[in-house]
Amino acid sequence: MNPLFKKGQWLIVLMLIVFLLQSNIGIDGFSSAADLERVKSVEEAIRKAAVQCYAIEGSYPPLDYLTAHYGLVINESAYYYHYEIIASNIMPVIAVYKKW
Repeated sequence: MNPLFKKGQWLIVLMLIVFLLQSNIGIDGFSSAADLERVKSVEEAIRKAAVQCYAIEGSYPPLDYLTAHYGLVINESAYYYHYEIIASNIMPVIAVYKKW
């Protein structure tokens, strides 16, 4: 009886499978890190626009006002935005979450 693979060939196939699985896990981890960095970048852009408005006008505006008057571009199809104004002279609570 002639085996399909010899003993050494099974080891090579097994090592190849393990390598491919680890590569896939690594790529997923890199993608998650990039997504997190994009979310932080969007939060920072909103925060900068809000602070700029506060410096010029003396109060923190709603998010719609920032998009209309300060050139802030938001992508509502890709992210959820939490922008809560507590008072006109207190920094709003800003959080951005990626939509899945």
